[in-house]
Amino acid sequence: MKKIALINMLAWVVLVVTSCDNRQAEVQSLTNRGDSLEAIINGRDSALNDFINSFNEIEANLASVAKKQNVITEKIDGRNGELKQTSKDRINKEIADINSLMDENRAKIAQLNKKLKASGGKIAKFEEMIQSLNAQLAQKDAELVVMNDKLNSLNTQIADLNSSLDTLNTVNAAQAADITSKVTALHTAYYIVGKSKELQDEKVIDRTGGLLGIGKTPKLSSDFDNSRFTQIDYTKITSIPINSDDPKIVTTHPKNSFTLEKKSDDQSVLTISDPEKFWSASKYLVVVAQ
Repeated sequence: MKKIALINMLAWVVLVVTSCDNRQAEVQSLTNRGDSLEAIINGRDSALNDFINSFNEIEANLASVAKKQNVITEKIDGRNGELKQTSKDRINKEIADINSLMDENRAKIAQLNKKLKASGGKIAKFEEMIQSLNAQLAQKDAELVVMNDKLNSLNTQIADLNSSLDTLNTVNAAQAADITSKVTALHTAYYIVGKSKELQDEKVIDRTGGLLGIGKTPKLSSDFDNSRFTQIDYTKITSIPINSDDPKIVTTHPKNSFTLEKKSDDQSVLTISDPEKFWSASKYLVVVAQ
């Protein structure tokens, strides 16, 4: 009987020990599963954070693109005539920034698609958001095409305007030079002062009329040498000093357009009070110094 009781006790002990081992194994299994689940959840949370951060960055880039588009549009639509160089430089910089942001957005969306496929699961909401971002990018691309066309058209207009302006400036310069030349010619006059014999020897004057050489009157020669005269702009020169106390004007000029005044024993001054009238009869003035 004692042997039977001892055997039964040993069997019970073995059963209890075996049961404890099984429970410990089960607990360890549950713990491992919990750790795996926590790792999966943490991985999902990290992936979600990556997706959300990428979405936010793309949205911020799109907002920046829209702002830069507005700057360019204002520069184009608000221009007054030709674009200044500073405006052109600003537009070119904004376009370069826009292209950079759009390239960055495309790269981020491609990375999002790659991450979504690598996650092994279908997240419908994220797929919809990526599709929405792609649609926004496509819309921006279309807007940028229109904006670039507008810029190209504006550049063509500016080039045409500059060409027309250059032509107009050339014509104006030629006309101005022609007008200046004509005005200079119109206001050009010539004078000479000298003794009667000197002027005759230089064939500036001839003496005609009279009787037997007496009473001849000096007059401007028909074939005089123009280089002997002093050239002036008669709008600027209205006073001519004469080294003579009794000079005589040979050429014809209206009397009420000038005065001839003696200043000293050997000095006189011709003062032209009305240049237009004085030079209207002749652009050549010959004065004989007695």
